[in-house]
Amino acid sequence: MDKYHDCQKEKGKGPTAQSAEIQAQNYLELANTKGAWEWSEIAKQNSKEVTKEIVILQMRIRLREQDLSRATEVLEHDLVSFPNDPDFLYLLGNLYFERKMWNQSLLYYTALSFVIERRDNHSKYKNITAKSLGELNYKLDYAKIAIKRYNEYNSVNKNDMEVLFRLAQIYFVLGDFKMSKFYLEQIREKNSRDIDASHMLAEIYFLNARDLAPQFFLTLKNENKIPKEGFMPLLYQLVNGSNLDLSEKLRAFIKGNPGRLSPRVALLELAEKNNDPEYEQLNAETAQYAYEYRQYGLAENILRRGMNRLNQNQIEQRVNYLEKISACQEMLGQWNRSILSIKEAINLSSDLEKKFRLRFRLAYLYLQGNLKKEETSVAILSKTISENPSPTHYYLRGLSYFQLEKYQESIKDYSEAIRLEPNNPNLYFYRATSYDKLKQFPETESDLKKTISLNPNASNAMNYLGYLYAEKDIHPEEAKQLLNQAIALEPDNPAYQDSLGWVYYRKKEFNLALLHLNFAASLALERGFEDPVIYEHLGDVYLAKNDPVNAVQFYKLSLSKDKQKSNKNLVSKIRRVEKEISE
Repeated sequence: MDKYHDCQKEKGKGPTAQSAEIQAQNYLELANTKGAWEWSEIAKQNSKEVTKEIVILQMRIRLREQDLSRATEVLEHDLVSFPNDPDFLYLLGNLYFERKMWNQSLLYYTALSFVIERRDNHSKYKNITAKSLGELNYKLDYAKIAIKRYNEYNSVNKNDMEVLFRLAQIYFVLGDFKMSKFYLEQIREKNSRDIDASHMLAEIYFLNARDLAPQFFLTLKNENKIPKEGFMPLLYQLVNGSNLDLSEKLRAFIKGNPGRLSPRVALLELAEKNNDPEYEQLNAETAQYAYEYRQYGLAENILRRGMNRLNQNQIEQRVNYLEKISACQEMLGQWNRSILSIKEAINLSSDLEKKFRLRFRLAYLYLQGNLKKEETSVAILSKTISENPSPTHYYLRGLSYFQLEKYQESIKDYSEAIRLEPNNPNLYFYRATSYDKLKQFPETESDLKKTISLNPNASNAMNYLGYLYAEKDIHPEEAKQLLNQAIALEPDNPAYQDSLGWVYYRKKEFNLALLHLNFAASLALERGFEDPVIYEHLGDVYLAKNDPVNAVQFYKLSLSKDKQKSNKNLVSKIRRVEKEISE
């Protein structure tokens, strides 16, 4: 190749793109990454257009240098030329996974899944993408999406013990012991020697099916799956009614393993049996651990057992229990039961400060779920504010007014909260949303800028302001900078990707617009919803690219997902584009 290039030079010609690429590959095989990179750059410069092969070659060079960050940069730099290429999306998802940057990895694997579903349903990446999305959604605490993705993978790979165990773990965390047992029993059936699944199943029997626990522990004993050390022999001892020195052993185990829930539940049970004077403290700690592990039903049961032990004079302690029980019921989506618990706590308490806090919580609950009793919330907060004005109460009443579309009243309350707490960035952000509803742009802009100045990581304010600039077609560079900052903080946020796509549309950079809008559409779909605004934006970009067929497809998709079903502007667009196609 050197001789060939010398000949080319004698003829007054430089290397061709193809010969430079081959030379780069030669240097890479010889582990000369410096030479490989130089020749790859020559290949890129001499090529009429960037090819997929040369970009992947450059990525391989950076990987040979063990520089995952620069390997990622190579792919991202030219992704706009290959926005729907499965290899690019898979490599980016995998690279970010290796770098433990879960949100970025989720972005690319989600985009890859979107491409597979719409363009290449028989893709070689289909199964690995489903498994990766299961793991990523699990890591990012999207439990139900993780289950969906793992089950997609599991439908084809039924004997992957790692995935079966992960599904059991997720259901365990969600408090669905029935489904957790389902997967753990599958593992035991497929792999009789498995220890972890057997021990996890034993804990579920202990926590959720106590009457069946002794028999299961006997089964484990016969299978030689109860070790001499660790938690299992202690649990076996408790289930079989032998409490000798067990409390001390459990305390020692908890000290060495403070993150485990089941040992705390076991210790609490012993404390209850033995009328331990520390029972109330242990009850509070165990319930808190159960709550943090999202075992809300278990946490409520623990709290109720503790509350039932109180005597008639321990009124304020009962109030504290009811407040915590209400929190568990809220997390279980039991809004009315949660409200009843808080009302009972308010009626019992004689502590005025505590009553103010409980009233705030009651007003908050009336805004949640499918209740949406904003007027009731306003009435509760108005009474509280008349007795004890505080920024939190003004804030929540401002939010209630906002939901009632009383934006002037909302602004007034947010302003009063700001007067009392001038350095709280959230108050400026929420006031900005009310100003925006009243089309008061200077005030909206000012409050969003103030939010960002008080909190440099306020990605919601960056996105809001950047999108407003794009909508008004002003400050395009500042809009792009704001949205890139927001996406750097939350790359897997569909709203932020949509906003950046819209900025690029306004700047007439249509390929970049499509890239980010497709990210937005795929992320929204992954989260279980389809945003009509994103689809309409995609239609606008395709129309600008003189692709009316794709444009009308996305316009119709947008209209079908629009709950109002009365978007006259969109209907007009569809008719106009369909007429253009027919002509």
